[in-house]
Amino acid sequence: MFTSFDTIIDTITGAQTKFVETYVTDKKIQAELVKLTEAQAKFAKGSYQTTLSIAEAVFKTTNDAVQSQVKKATTKKETV
Repeated sequence: MFTSFDTIIDTITGAQTKFVETYVTDKKIQAELVKLTEAQAKFAKGSYQTTLSIAEAVFKTTNDAVQSQVKKATTKKETV
């Protein structure tokens, strides 16, 4: 079964946050580390979405090109 990368990122972020809340006793440092963890998660999700968009565009373009070539080859074969 496929798990969304967003879910994986959220799981890791939750574990990092829980670690910080458990082992960092200074509340000011704790708050800053939680902010850092959230910023890292936001960046990772954005990077994932960008990569996914690029991959989808490449797939669509490649698929369209292949279908076009197959259609041309089939048309030539029928006219010969």
